[in-house]
Amino acid sequence: MPPVNQQANGKSFAMKRFCVLTSGRAGSTALMDALARYDDIAVPHKQVDCKDNEILHPRRRGLYAQQYQQLTGLPVTDELSLIHAFYESNLNAPYAGFKSMPERHQRLGEFAAQPNLQFITLKRADIPSTIASFLMAFDAGTWRREGGEQSNRLTFGPAYEQRAIGHLRYLLQCESQLRSLVGAIHLQYEDLCRSEFSCPALDAFFQRPIRLLNPKPPTSAESYVENWDEFCSFINRHQQG
Repeated sequence: MPPVNQQANGKSFAMKRFCVLTSGRAGSTALMDALARYDDIAVPHKQVDCKDNEILHPRRRGLYAQQYQQLTGLPVTDELSLIHAFYESNLNAPYAGFKSMPERHQRLGEFAAQPNLQFITLKRADIPSTIASFLMAFDAGTWRREGGEQSNRLTFGPAYEQRAIGHLRYLLQCESQLRSLVGAIHLQYEDLCRSEFSCPALDAFFQRPIRLLNPKPPTSAESYVENWDEFCSFINRHQQG
């Protein structure tokens, strides 16, 4: 049964749980920031030092497990118990959710089968630009981007080929996993970036219009990959193969 909470007026309500599931480089940080500005929407960084709101981040999951065990007094021994502790620690919030990626869940099917859980998926249609963004992030050593023009440049060549193929396979697998989630609210990065963006299902779930705080047009990798046509041809060839 979904957890039952008490509102200030004494009426009971069921906390709405959500998870923003993304392949990465698709505006999920901006979406979480847009949700976090509301006092009644609980996200991890309102409780612990979790700026990206990813409690299952492989480098910090152990730390988050300790922190949520301390917050709730519940044993946290694996991914599902950590997720459960997060939701339990926010029982007084009408909404509670975190951001994640399919590959960070060894038991995604079990998690997805839980009642009272709304998945919000987010992907980018422009696969070549997504892969180029991955390559740039690894080269720069940071995944943090605030949108806008990319200041660095990339010349695609043999040194990038295997990495690009790996990123392509990852994206295609992620896309299949995101599509398979029954009842999910599916969002696309290119739509989310539009100033006139509107998603009735998203607005209905949160009972208000959900919009990015500062939407910016998607940055095409054509602006920073020097040999863009060659790069796109490589990606398209391997995608079709």
